[in-house]
Amino acid sequence: MAALLDKLPTILILAVLVGIFVALRRHVQSTRLWLWTFAWFLVFVHFFAELFEQIRGVTGGIFESVSWSALQLAAMFFVASLSAFQEDRRKTWTFLALTGISAIIINTAISFSLDSWPVFALCFATIFFGAPVLAMTYQRKASPAMALWTIPVFAIGAWVIYDAWHHSYDTGWVAAMTLGYGFPGLLFWKRYDRKSAGVIASACGFLFWAAVFPGGILIRHFFPDLKLNDELWNTPKYFVAFGMVLTLLEDKSDVLDAASRREHKLNEQLQKFASITSRLLTGTEVNSLCNEIAQAITETSTFQRASILLSTDDGSLYVAGHSGFIEEDVVELKSEAALLKVTDIADACQLATKLGQNSFLLRSKDAHHYCSIPSRAEFPPNSNWQKGDKMIVPLPSTRGAPVGCLALDDPRDTNRVGEQEMSKIELLSGDLAVTIGNTALHRQLVRSEKLAAIGQLVAGVAHELNNPLASIVGYSELLGDEIPPGPSQQKLEKLVREARRMKKIIENLLRFARHSNLEKKSASLPGLLQDVISLREYHIRSLNIEVQVKIEQDLPHIALDEDQFKQILLNLLNNSIDALEHSSPKRIRVEANRQGERVAIRFEDSGPGFTDLNRVFDPFYTTKPVGKGTGLGLSICYGIVKEHGGDVYAMNIEPSGARIVLELPVYSSVSLAAAAIV
Repeated sequence: MAALLDKLPTILILAVLVGIFVALRRHVQSTRLWLWTFAWFLVFVHFFAELFEQIRGVTGGIFESVSWSALQLAAMFFVASLSAFQEDRRKTWTFLALTGISAIIINTAISFSLDSWPVFALCFATIFFGAPVLAMTYQRKASPAMALWTIPVFAIGAWVIYDAWHHSYDTGWVAAMTLGYGFPGLLFWKRYDRKSAGVIASACGFLFWAAVFPGGILIRHFFPDLKLNDELWNTPKYFVAFGMVLTLLEDKSDVLDAASRREHKLNEQLQKFASITSRLLTGTEVNSLCNEIAQAITETSTFQRASILLSTDDGSLYVAGHSGFIEEDVVELKSEAALLKVTDIADACQLATKLGQNSFLLRSKDAHHYCSIPSRAEFPPNSNWQKGDKMIVPLPSTRGAPVGCLALDDPRDTNRVGEQEMSKIELLSGDLAVTIGNTALHRQLVRSEKLAAIGQLVAGVAHELNNPLASIVGYSELLGDEIPPGPSQQKLEKLVREARRMKKIIENLLRFARHSNLEKKSASLPGLLQDVISLREYHIRSLNIEVQVKIEQDLPHIALDEDQFKQILLNLLNNSIDALEHSSPKRIRVEANRQGERVAIRFEDSGPGFTDLNRVFDPFYTTKPVGKGTGLGLSICYGIVKEHGGDVYAMNIEPSGARIVLELPVYSSVSLAAAAIV
């Protein structure tokens, strides 16, 4: 009864501690806490079984065996919980089975006073040699710290086995207990690399707990008459237990602080992105915001470098914005982007791994083909990110094809590279893509409205001018018959020629203004182009102009009106020939290839280029000398292409030259759409 009263406080405290650890598992889900809970339950079993050690006979031996086996097993659980392999259940249970069975055999043999040195030697060898070797095989690579603790353990193991050979087993038992509770103290400090109250209490508590076993022997040897309260030896246990609880609370507090910081960072990101989005949707020029968008991404996300690549009308890419790059990297980034096409974005996404709804992780082995500036950051080996990797977020147009992309790299925290991190960036990229599409659509609407208004004006004026002009031509011809040959008749003939020229201009104006129902037939581009070139073959040869034609094989037929499409090609060819009259070298290049359900046709020349790209398709705008051009050719081309359901773009090329790009639907897609409507 006295023994029960002496140990009852300790038993109750341990029971409460076990309950606390069980309750903590509802809030902290980890393998380590599960192992701690089981270890403290074993410590509770040790103290509870001690109540029955005074019973004589086999029953007393069983309780003694259970008591000390539970205490030694608890040490093994503490070691396993703080090991590097504690998250791997197979490795953890292998370690516990190897050491636990040996510990149970040793304590059972001692409790029943069994003397079998081979059994003790084998069990001690398993604990002092087998367990360290097993732990080393679980490590990915050797370290100086590993050699620092394995050498003393092996030395102690050799000493223990030597004593077991001489039928002395107490040394091995004390050494196993001391190392079993000493190692967790060192491992606790290593795993929780901070000087907090919980870590210090637990680490020091384990070391004092380990010192209890050799300390008790030394005190009994040198001070046999010294009487110490048994609860004094239990004090380190309380330090360990409360230190562990405090450590878990500290971890939980750190998690909450980190979550609060992430929430603050997320709110900051949302505010910045919302500000940018509001300006994008109000019609702000996209290029003026791209640097700000890239900077907002690098400031509020894990990525330290961001670049925004947008496409030109001909499908080339250029750097519209960037953040996180040094000056020489920016120069290299711009030069490499100029070599890429918008189709390369889709190709890169095919090689990449999809992480989010519209995010792709391009590995370093493929990224160097797509404008990848070498990173100066170093990353630890991990599966999430490697040096040279790149995150790509395409900017899809309303037709589905990308109009550019965001390129991100150098994450601060590789563990954050995932769907959750990319979700907000994807929303911003979607707003950017919509704005780019709306801007292009707005330009087309403005141009269409302007052309429509001019068309109405031209149609009215042309009809008003046509009648008096016909009278002028008619009366001039009548006068020519009445005036004898001479200077007066020559002047009259010149008047007739100029009047007829004016009539031709008016016919062009009426064609520009007229909305005709085109008959979309299936036409082959190579044949039409050859017909048009042959019409100007003399001028091409006389001006020594080099004409290069590169048309994709098996190019599909185009849905077009052949006569008006010939007019388009002839206008473009005439413009290029006129632009090359005073240029050198003299070169015209025509390319055509299929892009999805459209055929892209590019006319390039090495002339001086356009002086004002915004007015290229405006009626009466021309850079030709007075009397050589009316300024209606490209306006008429624009109208015809739009009526055929296509697009037309104009741009200058470096170092000199101009390019007109036509995009027309292939015949099959048009016919299928018409069939669907019917």
